[in-house]
Amino acid sequence: MEERLLSPKVDRRAYITARLIEAIDDIDVAVNLWLSGRTRNAAGKVFGSVKALLSALVTKELDKLSGIDEWYAKRGYTVPTHAIKGVTKDLSNLGYPEVSSLASLAMDLHDYQYNGFDPDYSRYRKKEEVLHDLLCVAEAVLKYAKRWFPEYFDEKLETLYNFALASVEKLKRGSKA
Repeated sequence: MEERLLSPKVDRRAYITARLIEAIDDIDVAVNLWLSGRTRNAAGKVFGSVKALLSALVTKELDKLSGIDEWYAKRGYTVPTHAIKGVTKDLSNLGYPEVSSLASLAMDLHDYQYNGFDPDYSRYRKKEEVLHDLLCVAEAVLKYAKRWFPEYFDEKLETLYNFALASVEKLKRGSKA
């Protein structure tokens, strides 16, 4: 499912909806990549899911964040990777303390996407460690999407959410086998 991505300068609600669809859909894609043995690609998709969720959250809080720094209104709503630490700090200060640990785990997965198990760069030694973090982040994205954006959950988004949740549950069951 794909939604036309308009600038939040044009239509904030449409932008937030598109980012929520992206965040939730990327979780489902990540699970399927993992199950097909493409663990690094799966980690990258989960990282992208977090970025999309943070982008939706920044856009939801854009008026407050723009008061802190006008950069948010110009391009901060896209949550560039190099700025994730500062963005999550600002969102934490607005009452979203969960974003810091979520983004930190997502950055670890992003590093794994590029470095694999390279002992000089990777925070991971085993595939099971990656899967643990991937599942933690995937479940958190789904939980926070529902918690932070209940007014956006129409029938279409609810269906996508349930599909992604079922995929995560399937991966959890498979990892315990």
